[in-house]
Amino acid sequence: MSLELKGITKKFGALVANDQINLKVEKGEIHAILGENGAGKSTLMNIVYGLLEADSGSIFVDGKQVDIKEPSDALNCGIGMVHQHFMLVPVFTVAENIVLGHEQTKRGILTLDDAKVKIASIAKEFKFDINPDALIEDLSVGIQQR
Repeated sequence: MSLELKGITKKFGALVANDQINLKVEKGEIHAILGENGAGKSTLMNIVYGLLEADSGSIFVDGKQVDIKEPSDALNCGIGMVHQHFMLVPVFTVAENIVLGHEQTKRGILTLDDAKVKIASIAKEFKFDINPDALIEDLSVGIQQR
């Protein structure tokens, strides 16, 4: 997957957080976005992930322009985000935190069985040992971050 940002601009009143940002990331590449506090790094990532909407500019995935207005749009494009500050519910399980906002129900009842199977499969693929039934508050900070 490739990701390209063209002319991304975001303003908060008179404050320009991102000004005509261009970035291209090709499959297999790793990039770091560096800058001082308040430089707009988190704002840019929040735009890519659909938590904020750019005032102008375009986002392309695999060369096709995409419209990312919310995190589910980003996820559908294959874009995920690990937040700088934890956005987990400590009293929920791993599975409950992962499906939060995308809950599958059967006749109005939350079912986590399919999610748990998928979580276990992905964890195995990446050689990561995690119990989908574990409470977040019982996990180390390092495990929570993964």
